[in-house]
Amino acid sequence: MENFFSAARRNMMDSSINDFLDLEVQKEDEESMIRRLAENGASEFAVTPHPSLFLSVDAWNNSPYHKAIHLEDIQDEHFSYEKMLFYGNRLFNADVVQKDENRMMKDWMKLRAMDRDFEAIALFQDDEDWMMDVPSEAITNDPYAEKAHGHVLTMGLGIGYFLFMALRNPAVKSITCIERSKEVIAMFQKYILPQFPHDKEVHIIQGDAFDYWHEDYLSQFDYVYVDIWQSSDDGLAIITRLLEQYEPPFENTDFWIEDSCHSLMWSLSFLYFDSLAHHTKMHIAKDAHRYMRKIRKYYGAVDETVTDEKRLQFLIYDTKTIRQILATKV
Repeated sequence: MENFFSAARRNMMDSSINDFLDLEVQKEDEESMIRRLAENGASEFAVTPHPSLFLSVDAWNNSPYHKAIHLEDIQDEHFSYEKMLFYGNRLFNADVVQKDENRMMKDWMKLRAMDRDFEAIALFQDDEDWMMDVPSEAITNDPYAEKAHGHVLTMGLGIGYFLFMALRNPAVKSITCIERSKEVIAMFQKYILPQFPHDKEVHIIQGDAFDYWHEDYLSQFDYVYVDIWQSSDDGLAIITRLLEQYEPPFENTDFWIEDSCHSLMWSLSFLYFDSLAHHTKMHIAKDAHRYMRKIRKYYGAVDETVTDEKRLQFLIYDTKTIRQILATKV
């Protein structure tokens, strides 16, 4: 147990993998870069065979969504698009925060580089940035579209990427979407939805996700997927509000980039147990105090003595446990 605490403290202080963001990498330098990433905590490269650092621009351009949907058709009083050039051969964070498979607080970013320069479409709503159609959006939505089944509810419409990919899933029977913005719905129905296949029902409801976030409504669906935040920066707060209002069944509910949103909770949970074990005071940022109060209240009601580091690691990283903590009202 003490070895775990010592190693985890060191790992939490190690942010060296952040130094690789936006570094240039050429094909001939790939193996050298992979070795450096492995040395700095990217465990996917610590074993062979390992994945390539490069993602194919051609494969992205020829994905089912991009072959069917033409966002450049969008042009109305509220929405406009702009094609933006992105440099290839530069490392970027392509996915959610990756949990340390050994659960030693050495979590890491899945860094990738596109294999050449490419254009992506940026959509603007009333001249403000609204949505960027980039590879990381597809990578972080595809697993949920593959998991979807039966009658599906999704919250947040965007450019309809999740809807389109989920409709391709043979296990999906219908999709209902809750979207707050009537302007987004009007744009989607005019420009994007007509490009969709029409072999399954799609229902779009204009409304606030929180108004529909209760057992009576959610229980009508076999699978629920929520994507109503911009990034992990605001995602944790919104997930918390939802779970405080109602905690749905774990198995059929998913939140976009949930692991990235939860990464703060992993750290706070570790600090709580470290402080408890060693009778020390914690020093945490002011905006994390409310989450720490939730952790204290949740575990204060648990009658258990943890004597094994594996159990401790499970409690820190387990997604279902984190959701229960976030649902705890303080």
